[in-house]
Parts: sequence; structure tokens; C-alpha cells
Amino acid sequence: ATHAAFAVRADGAVLRVPLNGDAATEIVAASAGATTVAAHPAGAHVYYGTATGVTRVDAADGGNAAAIVSPLPSAVASLAVDAVRGRLTWSTAGGDVSSADLADGGREAALASGVGGAVGGVASVAAGDAADAAAAVLVGHSVPALHPYGTFFKPDVMVELSMATEGAAGRLAAGTVSAGDMFGSFGNGVAAIDDVDGDGVSDALVGLQADGEAVSSAGSVLVVMMRADGSVKGQQKITAGVGLTNGAALALAAEDRFGTNVAGMADWDGDGVPEAAVSAHLDDNLFDDAGAVWLLFLTATGEARATYKIAAQLGIASGDQLGQGVATVPDIDGDGKQELACGAHGDDDGGNDRGAVYIVFLQSVGGVGGTAEYRAHTKISATSGAGWVPVSPTDSQWFGYGITLMEATGSAAAVIAVTCHGDDDGGNEAGAVYVLALSSPSSGVAA
Repeated sequence: ATHAAFAVRADGAVLRVPLNGDAATEIVAASAGATTVAAHPAGAHVYYGTATGVTRVDAADGGNAAAIVSPLPSAVASLAVDAVRGRLTWSTAGGDVSSADLADGGREAALASGVGGAVGGVASVAAGDAADAAAAVLVGHSVPALHPYGTFFKPDVMVELSMATEGAAGRLAAGTVSAGDMFGSFGNGVAAIDDVDGDGVSDALVGLQADGEAVSSAGSVLVVMMRADGSVKGQQKITAGVGLTNGAALALAAEDRFGTNVAGMADWDGDGVPEAAVSAHLDDNLFDDAGAVWLLFLTATGEARATYKIAAQLGIASGDQLGQGVATVPDIDGDGKQELACGAHGDDDGGNDRGAVYIVFLQSVGGVGGTAEYRAHTKISATSGAGWVPVSPTDSQWFGYGITLMEATGSAAAVIAVTCHGDDDGGNEAGAVYVLALSSPSSGVAA
């Protein structure tokens, strides 16, 4: 299959970059309309490359989202970038963790070398202004300076999906996006999904968390079928009363914000079509703003033939906002099925709005044409999982606001990075990223 990376612009445009299938490092990053410490627009960037390097493509100044995490080319070190705060954090194979702020001027703000290159030598990390007044990060086998020269991998094609381009050939259908829909949901509501329509090309999920087609700001998600050249082949919107078949129900209310975060899932029901996880972080069905995550069991046309809601099973409370962060996680418990990591950044374990992450274990129901449902969960917070994970958020730090799957190494069954964007280590609301190595439930969760 042809794979792709996605980024979101401040004006709601979603940019898709088809990748050439070389299994190299690809990263998508953006920032919530913020500036670096040098007062430059932080921008939205796509980083991608070959085994010897990664470079950057600017989407536009003032993009959306908060942080990105990805393995370096050596697959033994990690990189985290908080473009909102203008901060770079990296780790080496030896476990050392370092960080640096993007300095004024930005040309040589941070440099970490000796990380171990993919093809010998060292891989370097640098952050700052790459000659265009926008924050940038370069990762590669050799990054001598922050200037746009050298031999870097270039995109096959870049296609803009937005209100401005809809109706044109190979773009979204006219009338898909309306002003205020929050297309892309601040960068969290966009994800790749395995081939939905069976043409061998991976497709896309895009959330519109403020879409009011069904009910005011109830939200929606688009299943976008893509061609190999990056153009749109077809699309299907899913919201209350729309894009549902086979008697499927999707009970959404005003201000639920369905589509806040989206994640592609594997084929759970045996019909050859992948599924989707879509959050509604302000769902009020249990309690005010408790949140929810919906599983959508898709057909080859992108409709949902069945749904399953995750909320009450986790014991969430008012204001938890389950689903602001969502990611699929490889099989941890040995049943051959994916798990889900769901953030609840408003959770009050240990104090006000400290946050939590739930690792949700699912099970298949009904065989081919069936569904999946909740089986068990593990909660990670300031008080839950004690003795397993040394997470220590304090009041209003919002642990679990964003979750990204990383490449597992060593004995870990899976590795996730979890943002805690109100963390005060090093300064007021400087932010932090926790990297958590997950093991089987029998041995707990280790950091």
C-alpha cells in the first residue's frame, strides 16, 4: 500500500504527503497558532526522509496542534518537539535525555550529536529558524547547520484539502467544510487509516469537531478515500444520522465535539476493511464534559455499519474530557488484537485537572461482521498505577492531552508518548512529554 503523512494548517487545510514506502522516518508536526521564543510563527511542518536523513516541508505559518514524537533514524533514540513552547527534547540509546529551547535567532538553537546514525557515523538533531522565519527541526545522518542545502528526500506530491480547494477535481466535494467547522480539529483530528475501499492506497480520517450538520457543534468525521497521486477519490461523512448503515446508531448531542481526535484501527470484524476510533471529548451522556471514544466499524464505502461507545466502562467523571488524546497501540496482552490509549486530561486523581491515560483492552464479538467491545483497562495517573509508572503531574497539568505511538524497543510490548502541556518543570507551563514503555498486564506498566 501507499502510505502518507498529514498536517493541518491554521485555516483548516489538511495537507497530505504520500510517502514512497521506503520505511524511513516520517514525522508530522504543527503548532497552535503560536510563536517561538523569537516571536516567529511556529508553523506547521511535515518531516520525512530516507534512511540517511529527514527534512522539512512548511505547510503554512501558524498551524495547529502541540507536539510530535518519533523515533530517530537509528531507531534507538527519540525526539519530541513542542512547537507551541518552542522546545526540543531528545534521548540517546544510552537513555540520556536532554532538552533545549529554540533560542532567539534560532540558527543554531540546539544540536545533539552522537545519537548513532542509521548508516554509520552519527545522527544529529538541530532546531531553530531554517532561513524562513519559521520554527524548524532537522533530523538526519548529518546536519552541519540550519540552512536549506544538502541532499534531502523531497515529497512525491503535496495536495491541499480545505474549504478553499473543495469542489475542484481531486479535492473534497463542494460544501464539505463550512466556516467554523474546525476541519482537522486543531491538528489532532487527522490520521491515516489503512486502505478502506480496496484500491491498495491508504486513506484518511479527518475530524470536524464543530460541525453542526446534525446538531450544533456535535461534530463529524470524514473518511477520505485517496488515490496514489494524492488526490481525493471519494469521501464519506459520519455524524448523527449521516453515514450510518445496517441500523448503526451514533447518539451525539450539541457540543459533544465528535471528531476531536481520530485514529485508524485494524480490521476487527474480519470483513477486510479497517475500523476507526473517534473521540467526543465534551460528551455529556454520563456527566458534564466527561467525554467518550467511539469505535466505528466501516464498510468499503466509508460508512459505519456498527458503532461502540467507550465511556462508562472506565469510571470517568465530570470534566475528565476523555478522548482529547487517542492512539491505537499494538497488542499488549497477547490476544493478537490492538489496544487503545485514551487520554482524560481533566482527570482529578491526586488533584485538580492532573490528567490520566487509560490503556483499553478490547475483544472481538460476533466473528466476521461482528464488532469489538471493552474487556478491561489499566489507568495511568498521579495515583493509579503506583509502582509501575513514575508519572507525577500536579494540578492543571493535563497529562494525557496528546498521545502518540512510538516504536517499541527492548522488552516493551508498546511505547507511547504522552503530553503534559501544563507541566511546570523548568518554568511556568513549560510542558513535558512522558515516554511510557508498556508491558503485559501481568507485569504492569513500566517507564
